[in-house]
Amino acid sequence: MRSALFLFATLFVLAGFAADAPADAPAAKKPTRQAKSQGQLPDSVDGVPEEEYAKIRRALMMSYGNETISAARKRLTELKERTRFTTGRQESEDLRLDFEKARDEMVKATLDSVMKLDPSINKDSLVLTLNAVEEATKKRGQEATQRAREKEVAEAKLAKKDAPAEAPVAKAEEAKPMTPAQLLADVEGVSAEDMKKFRAAALVAQKDPTVKELKSKQNEMRKQAEFASPDEKKNMRNDFEVLMADMRKANLDAVSKAAPSLSKETLEKIMEAVEDRMKAAAAKKAPKATKTPLKPFPFGEKK
Repeated sequence: MRSALFLFATLFVLAGFAADAPADAPAAKKPTRQAKSQGQLPDSVDGVPEEEYAKIRRALMMSYGNETISAARKRLTELKERTRFTTGRQESEDLRLDFEKARDEMVKATLDSVMKLDPSINKDSLVLTLNAVEEATKKRGQEATQRAREKEVAEAKLAKKDAPAEAPVAKAEEAKPMTPAQLLADVEGVSAEDMKKFRAAALVAQKDPTVKELKSKQNEMRKQAEFASPDEKKNMRNDFEVLMADMRKANLDAVSKAAPSLSKETLEKIMEAVEDRMKAAAAKKAPKATKTPLKPFPFGEKK
């Protein structure tokens, strides 16, 4: 999966380094933002003459708005979003294959667009340039990972140094929110193929207008409840229950529409399991109620 994510980042550099340079815009416009985009390209490429490289850079920037490249870029965005819902080795392998296919489509679209814009460009030089971009992206990624590790180690050492010698009571570790992959993990009694369909459909369902509207309403009600009095919160409870029922139905309808091959029984079973996981996570995160200790008898036991 890490290789697939790196592949995604590399391809986006190939397609997105000229986001601020439309094909019909003169080079003099927006010099600062163009310089930032161009900075993602190496200053030079071994085996590519300077004059040839200048033509390639210009054609790459002009090809950003190409319809085929835009479609390939959109496909890569969808694949990146899918990584949040992918679980298991088989799904990871399927996603990797999808990334490879998307990569081939992006590379082909880029080559075709550049050669069409400037037929005088040498194709071998263009391939060398794209390879150099990929290597530069890989190097930047490795350096960023190394910096993140060094920062993490330094922060851990500092925290250990500043920690008190004797901690009277260790604080309970806060429960982390469930990830989409954990929330949509396999459900007992549901086939792996049906779970895969459900996860893909759940992703599509998040964009459903009704689901989005209800989520927005839920966020507003939560904000209101945050500053409400106990009596007001009590009165809002029924509204919350009605809203949750509406959200469940909207989600079920949206998922069913996105995955019509899944039976209603299967959808209900998965949804019930997901809801149980959400309730368990919420209960784990909520502070535990503590009993008020009994006050000691003021006078002691009479003898």
